[in-house]
Amino acid sequence: MPRYGHAVLGGTFDHLHVGHAALLAAAFRAGRRVSVGVTTDDYLAAHPKPDRERLQSFATRRAALARFLAARYRRRRWRLVPLADRFGRSVEAGVDVLVVSAETVEGGAAVNAERRRRGSPAVPLVVVPLVLADDLVPVSARRIRSGEIDREGRRRSPIRVGVATDEPGILPELAPALRAAFPRGRFDLVPRPGPRAKSAGAPRSRVLAARALVGHDLGVGVARRRPDGVWLCERSVSVVLPPVAVVGRSPSRHLPTLRRALRPGERNAFPRPRSSGR
Repeated sequence: MPRYGHAVLGGTFDHLHVGHAALLAAAFRAGRRVSVGVTTDDYLAAHPKPDRERLQSFATRRAALARFLAARYRRRRWRLVPLADRFGRSVEAGVDVLVVSAETVEGGAAVNAERRRRGSPAVPLVVVPLVLADDLVPVSARRIRSGEIDREGRRRSPIRVGVATDEPGILPELAPALRAAFPRGRFDLVPRPGPRAKSAGAPRSRVLAARALVGHDLGVGVARRRPDGVWLCERSVSVVLPPVAVVGRSPSRHLPTLRRALRPGERNAFPRPRSSGR
């Protein structure tokens, strides 16, 4: 149940994507009612963004957000308000909690500083982690505008994925999960390491992921888990995901777990069109 009465957040919400969906979900978990500030065209003209010629208009962004909220949160209380300056209504009375991303924590701190300057109490901040795309780089509207990824965080150009394991015999069972996670991926089996391994289990999967990363966008390390199953670790140059245990003798039966391990971002974040039944 929500802890606070009124949750407030703001942003551009350009090319509505899974990162926005995660931010909004956190707001509705935090507050019984939610106000969302949407930056106006005039504000963006004064604070230009990269690829601004591809920025959607305020009317387009607001309409897309309204459709999303009406479909996802139709039984909840929410409103959209134009955001024409840095603070909007976040500094007004009646705000109980601010929801910010890990990228905009400083903005939340600035809001609380302004609230104190005006004689109002600071409010708690709910900080939402950035959603990672399938290349382990955060999803952002800038990347969508530039054509790097789609709004669900899938990179438009093929991802080069290296896979390393001590037991190549398990790879055919893992192949469905790899293909599901990276439909346009290019996979390379890294040559098998030497017979002596100084680590095992989850630590071994980290070592194998680092080995698999060489010459690739992503490295996937697969180590045997005793008594059955595997440890799977995925990493990029800058991000190492925690190893995930996939329990069972047939990894192919655990496709959802493997997909979540390989695709850390929110999936199915956008509601599908509902059939009328006619």
